Amino acid sequence: MDFARHNPRLFHVTHRTALDSIRAHGLLPTAALATGTPTTRNRDAWTPAPAPDGTTAWLRWQNMPEDPIATRLHPAIPPAAWRLFINSMVFLFASEADARRLAASPRDADRDQVTLRFETAALLQAGCALLACRWNNGYLDRAPATRRRLRAYDDYRPAALWRRGDNLGEITAFGGIPAGIPFEALA
Repeated sequence: MDFARHNPRLFHVTHRTALDSIRAHGLLPTAALATGTPTTRNRDAWTPAPAPDGTTAWLRWQNMPEDPIATRLHPAIPPAAWRLFINSMVFLFASEADARRLAASPRDADRDQVTLRFETAALLQAGCALLACRWNNGYLDRAPATRRRLRAYDDYRPAALWRRGDNLGEITAFGGIPAGIPFEALA
């Protein structure tokens, strides 16, 4: 498969306190960790949610405020539904450098984060629903309304359909990554 051959490792950034819970319960998306407001409304700050082991999971802030994201969605998709869709996925990076850039964001300077490295083949063998998107749908572009690309659910396609040369703006695991998949926590 082109995707695994050209992206042999995938990276995820999380709060360091989540490591034991991830090892025991898997890497869960926001929608599995929280119900209600954190899954359908914009999070403008790190938000606590209960983890399966009784500890606190920290949900990363989002940049999808109501009015700006509404102008960037297909007309049939309300912002709350889009956020629930996005929050049903775990986001991964094809390079360690990209993951570290997220962790080093000035907005996250006070958070103790860690980068996790997964082997792509192990994720696929475990049946993870890896999806590829040509765009970074979390980025609120500044294009005029008449030239905006509207986001839609079908922006995310099975990674098996990705081919070398295709743009790779986002990689996700729909539903998360189950427990038992080995990963390395990078210093």
